[in-house]
Amino acid sequence: MRWIIEIIIAHRNISSLLLTVSLSLAMISAGPEAQSKVIRYLNFSLYYPAFATVSQITRFGNVYSENTRLKHELAQTNARLHQIEDQSIENRRLRGLLGVIEDSPYELVPVRVVAYDPSHLSKSIVVSGGKNHDIVPFMPLVAEHGAVGKVIQVMSNISLVQLLRDPFSRTSVMCRRTRAVGIMETENSRDFFIRMRSHEDVHTADTIVTAGLGGIYPKGLLVGTVSKISDDKNSLFKRVYINFTVDFGKLEELFVIRLAPQWSAFRDELDSLKIKHDK
Repeated sequence: MRWIIEIIIAHRNISSLLLTVSLSLAMISAGPEAQSKVIRYLNFSLYYPAFATVSQITRFGNVYSENTRLKHELAQTNARLHQIEDQSIENRRLRGLLGVIEDSPYELVPVRVVAYDPSHLSKSIVVSGGKNHDIVPFMPLVAEHGAVGKVIQVMSNISLVQLLRDPFSRTSVMCRRTRAVGIMETENSRDFFIRMRSHEDVHTADTIVTAGLGGIYPKGLLVGTVSKISDDKNSLFKRVYINFTVDFGKLEELFVIRLAPQWSAFRDELDSLKIKHDK
């Protein structure tokens, strides 16, 4: 029996031809009923499994293509949704800035933040406005929720801004309710406080604004609120700690107040007096 199988395998082309011819002759000589049985047998034993396999493969291919298409559409939909959310947030932010423009008595130049100080405690930013926009050093900047900082260096189309939370900023501020004035300080670049005399009437939640001293920030720009009060080592003073109303880590659209430093005007007046005296 084994040698017969080996001969069939060795001469499989001839064997297939002989089998096909034999089946064809048998089908021709057989009656209609026998032919039907053979056809049904071939359908169920050979053709149907092959057809089912091909159909299954085709169906899997269609499912894969449909899955890929749906994933692509889902990605596009998510991208559009995120874009709409970003536009909605930006619209709300710009509406808030519009209120700043309407309420401000000063000429404001709109700018955008283009770079942050890379340190973990950002002390400066770069904004999209410079000499070509009539911006000069020491002009203050404001956001929707209050004062941000001042311009310290100007180029053609960008400017470097020193933020209020820079320890070297040393901004003069005051309590809006009692008008008590102090200089904003910090010892760790995180907690900012004002050193005031112990008898000053200042409470938590009081509003702190710029004092208008120093010739840079106009009086009344919002800075923050009093978070806590603690006695200083010297009993004559107390520390009034401040929570900034501006989130310095999320600055985007700002305004430069086109206001020349007051001390520059004083200097011009002194120079004019000097010229008159020389004459």
